[in-house]
Amino acid sequence: MEASTPGLELAMQELEALEAPGWWTAAGIAAGVVVTGAAVYGGWAASAALIAT
Repeated sequence: MEASTPGLELAMQELEALEAPGWWTAAGIAAGVVVTGAAVYGGWAASAALIAT
């Protein structure tokens, strides 16, 4: 079992890198930008429709 421990440790370090808070923060910011952009466009489209009528 001792021979496989270094490989297992390396695999765990690779997984820990995927769990880094910075990566999740960037993904959350990107999702927030998309949602905010959609909300702004929706508000603009509704205002334009009211002005046109």
